[in-house]
Amino acid sequence: MLQFVIRRILWAIPIVLVVSSITFMLMHSVPGGPFDAEKALPQAIIDNLNAKYHLDDPLWKQYVDYMWGFIRFDLGPSISYRSRTVNDILAQQWPVTALLGLASFGVAICLGIPLGVISAIKQNSLIDYGSMWISMLGLSIPNMAMGPLLIWIFALNLKWFPVATWGSPIHVVLPAITLGTAFMAMFARITRASMLQVVREEYIQTARAKGVREIWVMLKHTLRNALIPVMTIAGPAFAGMMTGSMIVERIFAIPGIGKYYVTSVGNRDYPVIMATTLVFALAVVVMNMLVDISYGILDPRIRYN
Repeated sequence: MLQFVIRRILWAIPIVLVVSSITFMLMHSVPGGPFDAEKALPQAIIDNLNAKYHLDDPLWKQYVDYMWGFIRFDLGPSISYRSRTVNDILAQQWPVTALLGLASFGVAICLGIPLGVISAIKQNSLIDYGSMWISMLGLSIPNMAMGPLLIWIFALNLKWFPVATWGSPIHVVLPAITLGTAFMAMFARITRASMLQVVREEYIQTARAKGVREIWVMLKHTLRNALIPVMTIAGPAFAGMMTGSMIVERIFAIPGIGKYYVTSVGNRDYPVIMATTLVFALAVVVMNMLVDISYGILDPRIRYN
């Protein structure tokens, strides 16, 4: 297992290099620069700003300098937020986005898997149809519609939650539900389908023939093996919640990294764009590695040599 983890960590290095290279080329392939929108500035000042941020250097040197800074955890100054460095922005805003993603993942797992289990146990019943209807509804409503709907119902009418603030656990509830609903529906449908497939295996029939109670057959024998397909999508889903919270952060006025990322794309703040993209890429790599490790925990027959 240790050798497997080391190999995956080593594989992350070329992945990060490829992602950073593609991002760097896409940013610099668009005509213009970060100071072109400043129409009031004379050309001499723009030239001085380009020299200050080393934007007048050859592209290969800019890329090498940035990657060298990334290795040393020195991501340089922000171009849009000139009084702050990229390290400061990530240190202050990234934990907010990570907390929202973690809460949304908890909502998706804690609601989606039980919903799928109940639906599988009560196959072709009203409970099954109701559960699948809820999951289909969750997949059909996008975040940009779910967020305002929850605000209108639970914040404006029922006044159970604040509208758009951040700072206490109660502020996380509505954004987490908004972001986690679609993934909750996905987990529910995959859990149901996987359990219905596993329940037909011979070892399940053997457990029933031995007189094991049905609830233990479903929870101990069926669910554990049925979770492998769920874990396959859990890693990318968690990374998607970490990177896909930009719209939700805008709706609920959450001071996360999404606001800075969107603004930096419009302002061509190269250091912030590059740093945020690399952090997102590392999140995807780490989650996929954790998913692969979880396979061996759920199914002892899976071993990494």
